[in-house]
Amino acid sequence: MLKKMLFTIAIVTVAFTAEAQFRKIPVEVTDAFKAKYANATKVEWMDKMTSFEVGFTSDGKERKANYNSKGEWSKTETKESLEGLPPEVQEGFKKSKYADQKVTDVTQIEEKEKGVRYKLAVKKSGLSKKNLVFDPTGKLLSDNGTL
Repeated sequence: MLKKMLFTIAIVTVAFTAEAQFRKIPVEVTDAFKAKYANATKVEWMDKMTSFEVGFTSDGKERKANYNSKGEWSKTETKESLEGLPPEVQEGFKKSKYADQKVTDVTQIEEKEKGVRYKLAVKKSGLSKKNLVFDPTGKLLSDNGTL
C-alpha cells in the first residue's frame, strides 16, 4: 500500500514538474525582453513557476533577467570582473576589512526597486565565505556569510 502511494506521488510530482517546465512563455514577457535587450544572444528561458528567468549574452557578458507573467522586468544580474567594476566600488572593496580575501565571483545586480548594486563573493578559507554588497558609491551595504 505504501509503495503504491509513494509511486503515485512520484508520478504526480514528475507530471507537475514536466508541465511547469513546458509552459509557454507569454508573448508579453518575450516582447518586453526583446525591447530591453534587442542584441541578446544565447537566450535560454526558465519557468520559475511565479516568474520567468532568461539567461543570455549581451555586450559580451553573461546575464540573467527576471520578468513576471505580465512582462514586467524586475531584475538583471550581470557577471562582471573586479576590474570591470566602477572605480568607486573597487576602492570601497580595497578599503573594506575584506580586502585581503580572494574574490571568487562578481555580479552587478540591477533591480527595479533597489537600483544598481554590486555583489562580490569572497573567501578567506574553505569555510569562511561571504557575499559583500556595495552600492555604486562604494559603500558596503551588507556582508552576509554563505555556506
